[in-house]
Amino acid sequence: MGNGPAEIRFYLKRDSYGCFSNFANFPVEIGGRLWKTTEHYYQAQKYAGTEYEEIIANIEAPFRAKKMAKKEGLPKRKEWYEVKFDVMMEAVTAKFNQHPMLQDILVSTGNAILKEHTELDHYWGDGGDGTGRSRLGEALMMVRSSFPEYDAVFYEPPWLVFPGYEPEDEFWNDGIGKDYLVAYHPWHNKLSADAANEYHRYCPPPMKWLPFLSGII
Repeated sequence: MGNGPAEIRFYLKRDSYGCFSNFANFPVEIGGRLWKTTEHYYQAQKYAGTEYEEIIANIEAPFRAKKMAKKEGLPKRKEWYEVKFDVMMEAVTAKFNQHPMLQDILVSTGNAILKEHTELDHYWGDGGDGTGRSRLGEALMMVRSSFPEYDAVFYEPPWLVFPGYEPEDEFWNDGIGKDYLVAYHPWHNKLSADAANEYHRYCPPPMKWLPFLSGII
């Protein structure tokens, strides 16, 4: 059993917890207009009030919006590096307030540490090796704690917490093992269907656990 909170890493939008990515296809309404993704909004704000804000806003794919925004020679806001975290917070706050399904998933991560796992970004991501600042994860955790349903509780599945024990072992019928299941069971049962789906995509049960899961989850 590890010390400290669990860690949830995400990156590609198609993977588990990929909905936390700014590239995920969830539109947001900010400033009286609808943005295709939070990535579109964030990248466009580098050029707020210029024609490039509109150009970026109307690009179809978020990765193309990002590519356009990084083009050399464009008139980026002078104060961009001072305000970019605030812009991200605005985008992430809107996203999870406007999509109840995403809010459920985010709140379900409890006190787990969230990190965008990529070697391509040392500011928003973890740098791939944990040396990055993980500021997107920080923004997500700040938004997560703002919801009244947030209870700062997250349980990793028993097969990860106690990997040395087989599902049929007596360990689960008494002592630490039983205590863990007694806490884990009601927590897991409170997860929404969407939150449970992301959780089990991230922590898939080993085949040997499948016959026993009906009594646990």
